[in-house]
Amino acid sequence: MLLKRVITALVLLPPVLATLWFGSTPLVGAVFGAAAMLAVLEWGTLTGVRRGGAGAVGSYVAAAAVLTALTVWLRQTALPWVLVIGTCAWWLVMLAWITRFPAGFDDTHPPRWLKAGAGLLVIPGTIAAVALLHGAPDGAMRLLFAFVLVWAADVGAYFAGHALGRRKLAPQVSPGKTWEGVYGGLALSLVIAAAAGAWLFRLEGAAWPPFLLLCAAVVLLSIVGDLGESLLKRQAGAKDSGSLLPGHGGMLDRIDSLLAALPALALGLRWLEL
Repeated sequence: MLLKRVITALVLLPPVLATLWFGSTPLVGAVFGAAAMLAVLEWGTLTGVRRGGAGAVGSYVAAAAVLTALTVWLRQTALPWVLVIGTCAWWLVMLAWITRFPAGFDDTHPPRWLKAGAGLLVIPGTIAAVALLHGAPDGAMRLLFAFVLVWAADVGAYFAGHALGRRKLAPQVSPGKTWEGVYGGLALSLVIAAAAGAWLFRLEGAAWPPFLLLCAAVVLLSIVGDLGESLLKRQAGAKDSGSLLPGHGGMLDRIDSLLAALPALALGLRWLEL
């Protein structure tokens, strides 16, 4: 499984980096937005949209596509920030839901319409964050930092969890995750954050503590994104969101952490005026 994950990541990494580095912000938004529509389809499947037939699925994906396109096109207006704030709020609601699981294990709690509707907020909101980060000064590097921060958390959690994991984080939602994995992921990601703070953001003095706290909060929220998608899969009786990516599952399985992390980072950097 690990070998498949590594191979898939190595195949995907060059086009991702090329798009970030050489693409304009509208192109980056369009490319990532198009890929995100696969995640929209998977989100809809997990939350019962398919039960409404092909017409419901088509309308669902079309609505997400239109909203995503508008956030990229109108990225200099308030619309992307509204979606980013709403997305962050959703993941805080999801955190409360995760802590109550398995109460309401039935997939009608919360209602299917609410979970399906969240997909129309969360995924366009994430692409809004992509466009906002990429459109800022040193945007390609900012967006790459966001990805690497989350990837480092995943890698640190994987190895620390396998080597030291004892205490389960959320056994009813994702039995494989441990608190030790959380600490390992947080430690590695803060190393990345420290390097970015010195080199990319050129922080000095009092600017360091809030920046590192922001990065820690982003990493913790990325875990909520991962657990939130796991919860949707539990309620839907699915092991993976799809089978598109060998070793990873579906597109949603690959980007679940990013769905929570990118909007939080974009909002936090704006708040810190970085």
